[in-house]
Parts: sequence; structure tokens; C-alpha cells
Amino acid sequence: MVEKHIDSPQTAIIWMVLAGFCFSATGVFVKLSGGLLLVWTVIFGRSIVIAMLTLILSKAQNKSLSFKEPKWLIIRCITGLSAMACYFYAIPLIPLTTAVVLQWTSPLFVALFSGILIKEKVSPFLFICIASAFMGTLLIISPSFEAIEINAIYALISGILSALAYLSIRQLRSTASSESVVFWFAIFCVIISIPLSVKELTTLSFYEIQLLIGVGVTAGIGQIGMTKAYHAAKAAYIGAFSYSTVVVSWIYGLFIFDEILSIWDMIGTLLIVVSGIVLATTSPETKEIQNIKI
Repeated sequence: MVEKHIDSPQTAIIWMVLAGFCFSATGVFVKLSGGLLLVWTVIFGRSIVIAMLTLILSKAQNKSLSFKEPKWLIIRCITGLSAMACYFYAIPLIPLTTAVVLQWTSPLFVALFSGILIKEKVSPFLFICIASAFMGTLLIISPSFEAIEINAIYALISGILSALAYLSIRQLRSTASSESVVFWFAIFCVIISIPLSVKELTTLSFYEIQLLIGVGVTAGIGQIGMTKAYHAAKAAYIGAFSYSTVVVSWIYGLFIFDEILSIWDMIGTLLIVVSGIVLATTSPETKEIQNIKI
């Protein structure tokens, strides 16, 4: 007998807002680690914690971690790891909100790449959303249209690479569970990051260990919260609330790091967020992949 699923929008909102607080907190821990730890050390800390959490939860729920499409899993791992490295590199160098909103351009690129790379039908309305978000991106990385904020480019590249990772996840949806994709991506990141961080890992202070645990735990809980949210309500309804991460990041940036966005940053952020919300609630291309983050 198949258990009937009943939507619970209120529960979904709670889970999504929790995810927003957690993903934003991940950014805070990464920013605090800037100047102290290598990006690869932070990636190792995040990945080892998430691998353990995923393994424990999958065993408790009797979920399989097997997969049948190694090619697509490898592509997901390479693009996802590259995206994470760019994102973690950018966070200490630019305002937290700016880094987050540029990384969250990924759903827009998913929709765009769906039409370009895998020849899915894309509506004209989609291109309006993408054009609006593109203008917002330009205002953030080059408000004068002369000088370019190089460090912001890394966050934008992270959004592009994340979109490619999500498209590869779509190819795995019929052959691997979300738990399997998350687990093996984490294991891949651990394997790659160990030789690049092993020297630093042997000399960590207690404070630095706390930062790494913070990155892993908040990212892990955020992932669980986002997945729970999409299971509790329709994607079209809950998708807009995923952008709570941007709002919470702005609050963290203001009160923890005294970051004040310029008028151009705020206008650019607004354009990207509004475009993303509209796309999240109308486009099937983005609804399918929004419950898995890098």
C-alpha cells in the first residue's frame, strides 16, 4: 500500500527558512575561516561531516547509496567541487550577501542551459527573467561598467558551475537517490581535498576545528531542511522561500561583519532575487533540482 502524501505548506516554509538560516550560517563560518584556512581545508571539513550525516540518515531510513550512472555522477562531482571551491574562495573577499546572491544565479543558468545544452523547450518569458538577472549581475560585478570586481566573478562562476552540476543530477534521478548523490559527492570532495589540505589539517587550532565543524553541520542541516521543505509542499509554492537564504545572509553580513551594500549591489540583488523567485514558481526546469545544493 502506497502512503498518501499530504501537502503541508506551513511545515514546508518552516523547513525552508531553517535551511536559509543554515546555508547563510555556512557562509558565515567560511568567511570567518578566510585568512586562517585554505579553501581545500574548509571543503574537507564540510564534506567529511556531510558524508557522515548522510551515511547515518540513509542507514536509519534504509535508503540505498548505490548508483548506476558513473559518468553523470563524475560530472556532478567535478562541476560541484569546482563550484564549491570558487564560492568558498569568494566569500571572505566580498560581502556575504553578494557572494550568496551570485551563487544563487544557478537556477537561472539551469533554465538557460536546459534550452542550450539538452534542447528542452524554453519559453520567451524565461529569457526575460534571465535578462533581468543578467542586468542585476552586471550591476554587482561592474556597477560603473568600467572596473570589474574580480572576486565577485568567482561567485558568479560558482553559480554557472552549480547549474551544470544540477543538470547532471537530473540525469541521475532515475538511477540514484538524492542521498546517494549527496553522499558520493561528499566522498569525492574528501578524496580530492585531503592531499591539498593534509599539511594544514595536522596543525589546526581548536578554534579552526570549530569553524570546520560549523561549516559541515550547518551545510548538512540546511540540505536536510531544503529536502524536507520540498517533500512537504509543491515546488512551485515553496521555491520562492528558498531565497530566504539571501535575506538571512544580508542580516548576518550587516550585524556580524558590518557589511553595508552599495545602492547598485542592492538593486542588482533585487533583480536577481525577483527573477529567481518568478522562475522558481513557474519553470519546471528549476523545480526539479532546487532541493539539492552544492
